[in-house]
Amino acid sequence: MCRLPAVLIVASAVLPSLAHAASPHPAPPPDPDHGWYVAGKGGPSLEMLSGASGHAGSAPLTETDATNAVGAFGMAGGYEWSYRYHIPLRTELEFMNRTEMTYDASPLQKGGSGALASTVQNVTTMAKAYWHFPVGSTRWWPFVSGGVGWAHNTVKSEYTASGQAASKNTHAEDSVAWTVGAGATFKLGPQVMNDIEIRYVDLGSVDWGLPADRNVSVSGPGGLSATELVFSLRYMF
Repeated sequence: MCRLPAVLIVASAVLPSLAHAASPHPAPPPDPDHGWYVAGKGGPSLEMLSGASGHAGSAPLTETDATNAVGAFGMAGGYEWSYRYHIPLRTELEFMNRTEMTYDASPLQKGGSGALASTVQNVTTMAKAYWHFPVGSTRWWPFVSGGVGWAHNTVKSEYTASGQAASKNTHAEDSVAWTVGAGATFKLGPQVMNDIEIRYVDLGSVDWGLPADRNVSVSGPGGLSATELVFSLRYMF
């Protein structure tokens, strides 16, 4: 959860020019022929798993946290409201796929000898909104963003109990995801925009789906989260 304040601090640094706004509309001059867009997205994602809990009696886990750098790639489609309606708002539906992060606990519980090796892979679908701020330029403008949607987390694991053969398992969990962020849009051409955004994403809950006496789960706000730097290329039509 410490990453959320960091994102808000970045937001306040990105938007210092609001007090000196020279134009009521930060987007290019309205053009009723434009508004809809499609976008490709990608960038690094620093994923963090925290507060993993086990269910094997009173024995705590040896590893309750994990942090990995993974890749985030996706696409989006949306509408820019400033062109026709003179509102500095952009709304979109975003789909993002993140590569696998590892979580290993060997041994799984303190005082035990069972070992766990696993990966968590996340997919999110979100409804997002971007509010733009005027800086007196038609070439670039800052924004803040927020969104809510659905997270699908898939765990692939291999658990080896003491004196037994390894057991492989795949388990999926669905839950609510949300995000807040800040960034800037740069106009590359009449119909081409580049967005750079730093954001915090709550990626929902995770369940390993192991036997009840050895299962592992992560839930609650920030249980599985990410801080991401996302680059988007948008084509207006």
